[in-house]
Amino acid sequence: GRRGLGSIFVWASGNGGREGDYCSCDGYTNSIYTISISSTTENGYKPWYLEECASTLATTYSSGAFYERKIVTTDLRHSCTDGHTGTSVSAPMVAGILALALEANPQLTWRDVQHLLVKTSRPVHLRASDWKTNGAGHKVSHLYGFGLVDADAIVTEAKKWKTVPPQHVCVGSLDRVP
Repeated sequence: GRRGLGSIFVWASGNGGREGDYCSCDGYTNSIYTISISSTTENGYKPWYLEECASTLATTYSSGAFYERKIVTTDLRHSCTDGHTGTSVSAPMVAGILALALEANPQLTWRDVQHLLVKTSRPVHLRASDWKTNGAGHKVSHLYGFGLVDADAIVTEAKKWKTVPPQHVCVGSLDRVP
């Protein structure tokens, strides 16, 4: 894809939270080639539908309780809606933001895009009890990944980004001795 730079796959982390679904069991969100996107309410809380897992990379706003605002977007039959909800809202928002980053720097590889999301996403007011600082010094959560996607930050960073080195792949072997 993209003349060897790699295709960018953005995937919703899932809306099965009320049923206890865990998004890392989804082969699409769990792939290293996929950008798994989560949602948060306007007040930074976990929405009732949210699936949490280690494969979540970042988050955007969506909806939550019935009294919280939802997303305004186009709808069927040439109309608009102010009631769109779920991670199905968040994934296309991130796809659009990544399109802006790719417009700013068309030479970004699929890995560059993931690195940019990690570097520029912000935990800000997202409420989660599982925030941890990883070995690279970034805060990360199973609910929100590395935080809210920041469109301005990712486009600004994309303009000056230097391509990451090739992916390091380790292959091991196993002796089958009884």
